[in-house]
Amino acid sequence: MTPKARHENLVVQELGDETVVYDEKRNHVHRLNHTAALVWKHCDGQSTVADLAAVLQAELKTPVTDEIVWLALDRLDKERLLEGALVRPEDVKNAARRQMLKKAALVGGMTLLLPVVQSIVAPTPAMAMSVSCRKRGFAYDYPAHPCCPGLFPINGKCTDRAGRI
Repeated sequence: MTPKARHENLVVQELGDETVVYDEKRNHVHRLNHTAALVWKHCDGQSTVADLAAVLQAELKTPVTDEIVWLALDRLDKERLLEGALVRPEDVKNAARRQMLKKAALVGGMTLLLPVVQSIVAPTPAMAMSVSCRKRGFAYDYPAHPCCPGLFPINGKCTDRAGRI
C-alpha cells in the first residue's frame, strides 16, 4: 500500500503546524493537525505505511506505529484527500478502530499524536447571500440587505405576498 495525496482542485495553506485544505470541487474546508498534515504531505504514491510511520517518528521525535498512520489515512480517505481507493491489508481491515486507537495512544504515549482532520462545508456565494437577506418584519436595505426569497419589500418592511409582516 503506497497512498498518494490528492492535489487537483485543492488550495493548501500551512498555518504553523497545521494545514488548511480547501477542496474547490466539493466546497469543503479541511483542517489537518500536525500528524495528519505530515502523513498527507508524505503520501507520494511511493512511500509505504511503514515509511510514513518512520517519517512521523523522525519529525515528531516519539515512537509512532503503523496504526497511527492508518488512522490518518482513514480520515484523509474519508474526506477524499487521497487519490484512488484506500486498500487496507486484511489484518488492518479486521482490526477494530477502537483497538487501534487504544494501541496508538498507548504506544504514542499521548493523544496529541492522533491524527485529526476536521471538515466543514464552505458557503457558496448563493449561501452567503441568503444569510444576509432580511426576514419577514425587518426593514429592507436594498441592495445591501434585500428581502429573503419569497418576501417582498412593502412599506419599507419585508413581507409575504399577502402583506403580512
